[in-house]
Amino acid sequence: MPAEAVGVDVGGTKTLAVRIRTDGTIMERIQVPTPRTGSADLLALLTSLIDRLRTPGTLAVGVALPGLVETTTGSLRHAPGFPCDDLPVRALLEEAVGLPVHVDNDARAATWAEHRTGAGRGHRDTLVITAGTGWGCGVVIDGNLLRGSQGFAGEVGHLHVDPGGPTCYCGRQGCAEVSASGSAISHHARAAGYPDGEAVTRAARSGDPGALAVLNTVGTALGHGAAALVDLLDPAIVIVGGGGADAGDLLLAPARTAMHTALTASRRRPGIPPVVAAALGTDAGATGIALLSLDQAAAHG
Repeated sequence: MPAEAVGVDVGGTKTLAVRIRTDGTIMERIQVPTPRTGSADLLALLTSLIDRLRTPGTLAVGVALPGLVETTTGSLRHAPGFPCDDLPVRALLEEAVGLPVHVDNDARAATWAEHRTGAGRGHRDTLVITAGTGWGCGVVIDGNLLRGSQGFAGEVGHLHVDPGGPTCYCGRQGCAEVSASGSAISHHARAAGYPDGEAVTRAARSGDPGALAVLNTVGTALGHGAAALVDLLDPAIVIVGGGGADAGDLLLAPARTAMHTALTASRRRPGIPPVVAAALGTDAGATGIALLSLDQAAAHG
């Protein structure tokens, strides 16, 4: 029986679980609402999804979570909006399901999927920005996923990208979390009289000037954030995922313009990394964490 893994990507509103093969092929998927009622309900959901998807060929399990995930221990230290601080996810799940479990940050998991099987294939230095409910990033440097000393690398949601942007839950104005994300599109859409982000994207595709202005505002903020990260990391490609990327070039075109303008000595660079949409869509996080769990299982025999 081919080796497989189960990957679960816990999002702010939805949780996606997949069973994949070692080449990243998804064999089965389940999507359900994410409980926000406490750690017991979250762990019960994770255990249930794993049990529903696992087969005799399942070698490992991966769980991708938002926020500060301490990869050395597999613990969720903090995630905004989740009452689950200091939750030892890996230890509790390994006891519950009897399989090796790898726990990592959701943006980092999506980055690994795009690097291995998506828009980042063929590049050894990749930056992935996730512009969804929040704003995060993952980085591959020389073919290796950057985690940092504790596993907290990539927490860039409070990077300042728009002086006139909305007030963030941290109390500051113009953080990427609320200015350059899918949530930012929804915020500006409602302020401009559209019901939500999906409506503004549909209107923009029809050439509506107000909707185009919304996506230009958010795309410009996204480009400013991307420029800071490109200056720091020097990637070969910038991949934008998350719900915000559903707007495609309506969002990415102003992001490219803003990034080129903000980059240090952009005219002196032999090349500027392209800014492209993620290839794997909403499957990226679950696929990436499953692949990472297989990598970990192989490394530990």
